[in-house]
Amino acid sequence: MTSAETKPHLAIFWDVENVADESATHRSMTERIRQTGTVTRAYAFADWDSRRQMAEELYSIGYDLIHIPDTKINASDYKMAAYILDHLMHYPETTRYVLITGDGDFKLIAGALREHGVELWLISNPIITASELPELATMYSDIFSFRPALDCVRPEDCDESVQSIVQLRHLAAVQLQEVIRVITRTGSKPGIGHAKHVMKSLNPDFDEVVLGFKHWNDFLEWSEAQNYIVREGEMPGTILSLPNRLSPESVKRSQEVNEAFSFMAKIAEEGLNEGHPYDLMELGVKLQERGLEFSKVGYRRFSDFVLSAEKRGLIRIIAPEKEGASPIVLPLYDVDLLQNWFEENVERLFGPSVNVPKTAFLKKISLMLLETQTTLAELENCLTVPKVKEAYTEILSASEIPFLPPFQQSLAHVLIGKGLGCIKVVEKVNEELSPLGIKLHCPE
Repeated sequence: MTSAETKPHLAIFWDVENVADESATHRSMTERIRQTGTVTRAYAFADWDSRRQMAEELYSIGYDLIHIPDTKINASDYKMAAYILDHLMHYPETTRYVLITGDGDFKLIAGALREHGVELWLISNPIITASELPELATMYSDIFSFRPALDCVRPEDCDESVQSIVQLRHLAAVQLQEVIRVITRTGSKPGIGHAKHVMKSLNPDFDEVVLGFKHWNDFLEWSEAQNYIVREGEMPGTILSLPNRLSPESVKRSQEVNEAFSFMAKIAEEGLNEGHPYDLMELGVKLQERGLEFSKVGYRRFSDFVLSAEKRGLIRIIAPEKEGASPIVLPLYDVDLLQNWFEENVERLFGPSVNVPKTAFLKKISLMLLETQTTLAELENCLTVPKVKEAYTEILSASEIPFLPPFQQSLAHVLIGKGLGCIKVVEKVNEELSPLGIKLHCPE
């Protein structure tokens, strides 16, 4: 029997609304999946009207795109579940199912695959993954593990800081407390297996063996003895929680960790506001000049500290365009932050008749700010500068349209503020307006 014949037949089912990253990650993940077997089917489920660029990218690397309009709650989940069950019935030669999702709605499907005797490879963002789902999988991967590696910019970035094992243990226990909070906020229960996946995702350099523990459970036992966590229930269904009263030292350490990450995001935003994003080397220098010591919050390498900030959704590391150059670091705005910003400013900046955008559009605004390398301060400036407002008003007048929704309005102001000509601005905004049946025109 040849090696090709021994490779499993794979089918990929991707819940894009639940799990997605950047193009390089998607390509790397797909290539790694293909290296493990023969892919017979590859489906990606999403509302593709709002993801045109990604649709083109995934189609180019072999995915069948299943369009699910976002008008119904969980419509994508139901459609994907139907495709999985249909495939299970009609393609018995498929021996491994790759599910790219963290949605708890797929627990029954995962159980059915397990009962059917096929392998299940689950890929997700562990932070927002339903607790029991990874335990049902034969294999589990963090979506971020497929991201291109972040090389050290300078030799000292790779050097590990020297700290006592005792100090590192306490810092790791504080990180574990954060893991419990993060999982709980998503509505899931922090099972011990799920907690370890999230711990490794948020803290890439965590290794219980380095801390002097033989096993993950030994680290949990120590953390409980030190009153950092509480374990409830018998194995393997043990759930982690926080004590009713945290020690002052624990609270202090947790606050220092959160302040360090917030400070990094603030510095990255400052760089962009000054006219250009900081590259990794510049960011490291700025943080050092401002007195931030990453080793004091539990990170032995600067590169691990930066990656951990990215996993938390505070920054985004962008690969350099020129070979040999340093990656750039951009601020990243999550939905909650944008929600608060719009609630405070929507009437002042967009007018009294405009509502705060829904979650789906807040996500698009976040992505737009990232892609155009724009901060919230710059967005506000673009929406208020007379020259930009005048150019925008002229486009609306020429198009005989009284106003645009907040996302398209923000996009138009940013593009005008970035110096794009009217034809380019109209072309890009019209791509977003086409589902609404609206079309802009430049003044003659």
